[in-house]
Amino acid sequence: MTIKDNTAEMLEERGWWHRAARRWLDVLDLTIDDLSREAIVRRRDHCLNMSGQRAPDQRRREYRKRYKQQIRYRDGY
Repeated sequence: MTIKDNTAEMLEERGWWHRAARRWLDVLDLTIDDLSREAIVRRRDHCLNMSGQRAPDQRRREYRKRYKQQIRYRDGY
């Protein structure tokens, strides 16, 4: 079973996990079928799990710092 919500999927693509989880909650309220509700709950849980991870800006900063450290080590700094 495929659950589609363009707004929630767009939010997921942009990495706005909290907003996507909130949108999935709105979709859950509109759904009657139990199987669909279970799929939406799993999708929402995925969004909430992803929200606990580092933001792309944080990862970029961390990778850049590690790269600079490797260059200094390689150059004997």
